Amino acid sequence: MTITNTTTTAVPTIADTTATTDPGAEIPMIDLYRDVHKGIRAELFGATLQAGRLDPSDRDDRLAFADRVGSLARLLEDHAAHEDDWIQPVIEVHLPAAATRIASDHAAFDTRVADIHEMAGAFAQACGDPARRLGHEVYMELASFTSAYLSHQDLEERVVMPTLAANLSAGEVLALHENIVGHIPPAEMAEFLSLMIPAMNVDDRTELLGGMKAGAPAEVFAGVWGLVGSVLAPVEVAQVGGRLGIPA
Repeated sequence: MTITNTTTTAVPTIADTTATTDPGAEIPMIDLYRDVHKGIRAELFGATLQAGRLDPSDRDDRLAFADRVGSLARLLEDHAAHEDDWIQPVIEVHLPAAATRIASDHAAFDTRVADIHEMAGAFAQACGDPARRLGHEVYMELASFTSAYLSHQDLEERVVMPTLAANLSAGEVLALHENIVGHIPPAEMAEFLSLMIPAMNVDDRTELLGGMKAGAPAEVFAGVWGLVGSVLAPVEVAQVGGRLGIPA
């Protein structure tokens, strides 16, 4: 969920829900998807990598992976709920075909993630050859799910967001952004930020954190800044802190 600069170029029109790269597409001034999608991608990639490389004979590794899948399942469920509550009604007006696919995707993803979570739990409790087999099965299913989820994100980023930006005022898109953020509980927001911030570049971090620094109570931003220090390397903290005027 990000506010960015606008370039003056043509907005693509769409006749279906296929996302394609258009070099003339406008970069939305307010992007509802960019930062949170970066965090989700990073976690999907990280969980898939962990599934592929962990030691099937190590019970602690298996349990840690199952816990991670459980956290991922909650993250994806919460993210879909935010979209369904605030963005989906607007998509239904301006892109009904895309809205239908998004609703179908969300329902299918709920089922697939629940299945992966169950597989990860069985893997955690297994041992010997069954553990190795189950580990490979959950790895393949998680990789397949990640592929499907990336296609879903592509639709939202390269078809939905430019179309919303073309049909809504900046104020209307900003209101969507503020409604989403304003209805996320602090603990859930901290979880999202812990994934988003490491996945973002320094410009994105500066923009996001600068907005928080300017608009949030000092004690709230202090908590966020503490989280930044826990998820970034010191050199990265110093880099964004320098841009925000925060002493090292």
